[in-house]
Amino acid sequence: MSDSRRLGRKVRFPGAGAHLDIPLAFLAICGLMSSSGCAGRPGPRPVAEPLSPPIVRSEPASFGAKFEGDFESRLRAAPTGERVSAMLDLTDQVDLPALRRELALTGRDLRSRSRAVIGALERTAERQQARIAPDLDAMVRTGALESWTPVAIVNRVLVEGRPEAVLKLAGNAEVARVLPDWTSGTVPSGEQEDAPAAASLGERFVSWAVGAMGADVLRSEGLDGTGVVVASIDTGVLEDHEQLVGRRLEGSRGWFDPVSGSTRAADSHGHGTAVLSLAVGGGPGERVVGIAPGARWASALGNYRNVYTRARMTLAADWVLRVARPRVLVNAWSHSEGRCGTFDLPFINAWKAAGIFVVFPAGNAGPRPSSAEAPASLAGTYPDGGPVFSVAGLLASGEVWQASSRGPSLCGASRFPTLAAPGVSIPYALASGPRSYTIGTGTSFAAALVGGAAALLIQADPSLEPDDIERLLVETCRDVPPPGQDDATGSGAIDLASAVERVRARRSASPGRSGPLGSVGQNHGAVGVHAQRDP
Repeated sequence: MSDSRRLGRKVRFPGAGAHLDIPLAFLAICGLMSSSGCAGRPGPRPVAEPLSPPIVRSEPASFGAKFEGDFESRLRAAPTGERVSAMLDLTDQVDLPALRRELALTGRDLRSRSRAVIGALERTAERQQARIAPDLDAMVRTGALESWTPVAIVNRVLVEGRPEAVLKLAGNAEVARVLPDWTSGTVPSGEQEDAPAAASLGERFVSWAVGAMGADVLRSEGLDGTGVVVASIDTGVLEDHEQLVGRRLEGSRGWFDPVSGSTRAADSHGHGTAVLSLAVGGGPGERVVGIAPGARWASALGNYRNVYTRARMTLAADWVLRVARPRVLVNAWSHSEGRCGTFDLPFINAWKAAGIFVVFPAGNAGPRPSSAEAPASLAGTYPDGGPVFSVAGLLASGEVWQASSRGPSLCGASRFPTLAAPGVSIPYALASGPRSYTIGTGTSFAAALVGGAAALLIQADPSLEPDDIERLLVETCRDVPPPGQDDATGSGAIDLASAVERVRARRSASPGRSGPLGSVGQNHGAVGVHAQRDP
């Protein structure tokens, strides 16, 4: 009933056989409250002035109604002594749209509003979680629970322990919902290898996507993402690759490993290195793959070995919000937990409320209609209920890739996908070595390239909100046949040069804007080239 990987380092309590699992990297997240349930205090975290945030309060449901699906019956049927993982969502959650309206009246800049949002989420979680902490600690001491871990991106506590302990906690009036962990199993990617093309890369190459998006020209004009932080949640990162080396954020802000607590970034699969290299790759000038080579990066190991779990994604999402604090987040993943499963939606909303531009791939299940998976297919995002920002894949000819997932969304989104970007025969960094590359095809690559494009827009105007970036990219798209909005490429092909031109016009009309939320950029390399699919 739970993921077989533990959360990390064990902290033993005197006189008790119980232990608490805490990854070393997670010490930067833990510490929402002073309790034996979470060792250590946060690392870099926002300092926000006192604020009484608007709350959406769920009235405690009847006991059985608190459980998702058949989770209660599964707990009652579990063998004695079995270890289970569960999530307790508490009754008080921050009303992010209402908070946005309140903050809009204060005249604060984007950085200040971001800090206020994160502070409101933290204080709400800290206050209520403190009321159930004594019960949780007591269960750890008796061995009924092995661990409990608080997060703030959602007012939630993750617990591991005996089924009877979870059932008892469900009766607490502070608990609104009891959710099981869920594991996807190995995620089939649908991305394709381009073996002949990879063999011809050679020692010198420039990704066709860089030229097609106009990033090479913008780079010559000084736009390379400098001053912007781009993050990813993926399978990890080979931080020594020549495209990425030297630009990771320092310390706990640059890397989060909820599996083993490692402090040096590594890739458990290869997908994460590929994706991040396309967003921010900045290797030698003779090998060009990335859109924003001046940006700094951070990454969370959310999908260990390309496997999604709810618990691990919750930890990664919280770390991105509260510790990494990027301006751009590339989420090159999906999962099959229900076509319209909304588990990840609160994360997306909190990220956007905190000023983070969030991008997902459309998926690789086309050309059949309505072929997207969550979260890319979802509607209901902050602040106005719009669709998740999703990216389809294009060939160098400008046509849509046949396997790019198609709309319409079955989940209420007004449009799917949002737009399209290069996604076919794209050179990228390979995790097998610091100078290894290959070529592959998939919408993960298209999303990564758009993430890099967003970094250039933010460098051009650091005051841009996530919704501003979305609108700029959508409104400046080049149409792709058939004419108009469609279910294959959304609003059309990204036109980064036009988007930058519009930003420059806006900035010249309104000079004197604020600085970036996430800051500050560098790099170096016989290239081992071989073919491998984008996982």
